[in-house]
Amino acid sequence: MTERLLVIEHGGYAPAGLLGDWAADRALAVHTVALHAGEPLPADISGYTAAVSLGSGHAAYDDTVPWLAAELSFLDRLLAAEVPVFGICFGAQALARVLGARLYRLSAPEIGWARVTARCPALPEGPWLSWHYDGFDLPAGAAELGANEVSLQAFSLGPHTGVQFHPEATQPIARSWMEITNPAPDMVEPLFRDADDIWDQAAGLAPKLFSAWLDGDLASR
Repeated sequence: MTERLLVIEHGGYAPAGLLGDWAADRALAVHTVALHAGEPLPADISGYTAAVSLGSGHAAYDDTVPWLAAELSFLDRLLAAEVPVFGICFGAQALARVLGARLYRLSAPEIGWARVTARCPALPEGPWLSWHYDGFDLPAGAAELGANEVSLQAFSLGPHTGVQFHPEATQPIARSWMEITNPAPDMVEPLFRDADDIWDQAAGLAPKLFSAWLDGDLASR
């Protein structure tokens, strides 16, 4: 039977990117739900092997976001059914919130190339693209997978993993974020100035991270 991956998308500016390439290589059938476009989350989750919650320009603690309550409830259902969840940036924050952790605004955004101090050998330390304004505490009972001087960067609880950085991102995706958020030039110029090699490094690490999650190598025991 074909394995199915559910991908929750929060904006056209934040697509699956390299995650989609990895899924295709693993022969995973991807079902994307565009919450931002009003698409409903599936009522039946029994046919999904795993689920990914992508990034967003919204904050996972902002209850005025019209689709947030539905996603939080849906993530809770996935956890109860033991469907492995992978949260990326906003998705990791939403996962952490469902697990009872505190979310908070950073004193300054983290935008640029980040490396993490890994607590798990299956978590590559980077370089990873970072682009976030919020952070989260470690959920109760979860294992810290990685952190840096800015914030907690990755955690796992059973088969579920949240990462604060963006393993799915490509240069075109990041350029679209630059146009939307208009960050300080000194933050983003290093991302695109003679940077093809570091983008290639990150792209090479992404499938290793996604596979480590789905294969259970990041799972807390």
